[in-house]
Amino acid sequence: MLVSFAAALQGGLSFGSEVTHQKAVAQADVSKAAGKLGLSELFSSLFQASVRAEATESAETADTEVRRESKAHTEASIAIALYDQLRRSSGYLAQPKDVNDFASLEPGALVELHGTTLKNAVDAVIDYIDAVNILTRLAPGQEQQKGHQSKHQLKKGEQHVSGDPTLLRIREALDEDRRRTPISNVQLKCSQPKGMTAVVTLRTQNLRDLTLSELHKNSVRVVGKVTRVVGQGHTMSAFENYGMAMVPANQLTQLFKEIASTAGVVVEFSDVAVDGPAVQVLPLMVFV
Repeated sequence: MLVSFAAALQGGLSFGSEVTHQKAVAQADVSKAAGKLGLSELFSSLFQASVRAEATESAETADTEVRRESKAHTEASIAIALYDQLRRSSGYLAQPKDVNDFASLEPGALVELHGTTLKNAVDAVIDYIDAVNILTRLAPGQEQQKGHQSKHQLKKGEQHVSGDPTLLRIREALDEDRRRTPISNVQLKCSQPKGMTAVVTLRTQNLRDLTLSELHKNSVRVVGKVTRVVGQGHTMSAFENYGMAMVPANQLTQLFKEIASTAGVVVEFSDVAVDGPAVQVLPLMVFV
């Protein structure tokens, strides 16, 4: 979608090009021909073309240099070019300043929002269980258990949890739920317009392993397409694409609080339900 927007604004987009620079230096000895034609050497250069055509005794040497450069776009360069075009052109990019501007956004509009990103509550619970597992392994008396393989195993590529079997089952269920969809939502607590919330829909295939952790609690600028508008007095789930979104928000909030009850571990959950006015955005680019 990023490439399509850039191509639409610029009348097409070339991903690569080759630039050729050619430099030629030529010297001609036309003194004999100029003498035959009765021209001085000072003016012979003005008639060099005709002299060369008629003179058979002229001698010429040439030196040619050819240099080629290949240039190609990257994902980042396309994003920068598109962002610059959107900022310089009026009417393309909405930049809401207050609640009224925020509420007037419509699906399909391009919008730029500023704020702090937070992981959704499901991802936060999984992080919490992993943290508890690490602390359990660091507790006194755990050294003798090193090298012992727990009967509880996660699939390849996932972290091994050897602590509370109940937490293990919860983690497996939550992780299976989030891996069922290609979408991962984060919340954007807007600083402009202040106090507003946007749900930013990220495609997991475009996320590196650490991307969500890099975005968590960082100040970012998001440019994207509005896919949903939540009006005043309405709510939406912060992770509608997950099966957990089918559980009533108050029950889900209470469940997460009960899970995160381990002493000595501090966890902060983002909102399970997002109150309007709010928007859901499919990002074209996220600037950290």
